[in-house]
Amino acid sequence: MTVKYIVAAGVLALMAAPVHAQIVEEIRLGVVAHDVVDHAEDGPQISVEALFASPDFLAPIFSPRPYLYGSFNTQGYTNLGAAGLNWTFEPAERVSFEAAFGISYNDGVVDVVDLPPDDPYRIETAATRALLGSKWLFHSRLGADYAVTENWAVGVFYEHFSHGQILASGRNQALDELGVRVGYRFTR
Repeated sequence: MTVKYIVAAGVLALMAAPVHAQIVEEIRLGVVAHDVVDHAEDGPQISVEALFASPDFLAPIFSPRPYLYGSFNTQGYTNLGAAGLNWTFEPAERVSFEAAFGISYNDGVVDVVDLPPDDPYRIETAATRALLGSKWLFHSRLGADYAVTENWAVGVFYEHFSHGQILASGRNQALDELGVRVGYRFTR
């Protein structure tokens, strides 16, 4: 629960940053279908994201924009906070595609293997929660946006959270999510 408040406070602080500084390039708000592959957890997520201007030292890797991301479950299940790099490509006027990769932290269930097999909590948790195997997960995302105006855009995205047997070993149920979003870009 604390992670949710920290991420929310950080996003609000970023939104209050002076636009003329052009540190924050874009803010996004979305609704996300949670755990669309395994369906262990239910309820939509509300997502908030801030994308920053790409620093010069990232130019050799095609100038990705750093991001901060929060995804909060409306039914009390897994919440996620992430940070990483977002590559945006604009093949046509008003149309953009993105690929993002980062690291995330979650407040979900890691595993229930340490509980006795007949434990009621273990049985219920295994049936109603994604068992992620780690508090730290990779965050990968693909998305597409359409610029409705110079500053406002709407988009769709798919994201995947997993430790990939790299950040942890053993259980790796992962989370797959589909979302829609609206974004406001301060600069073009």
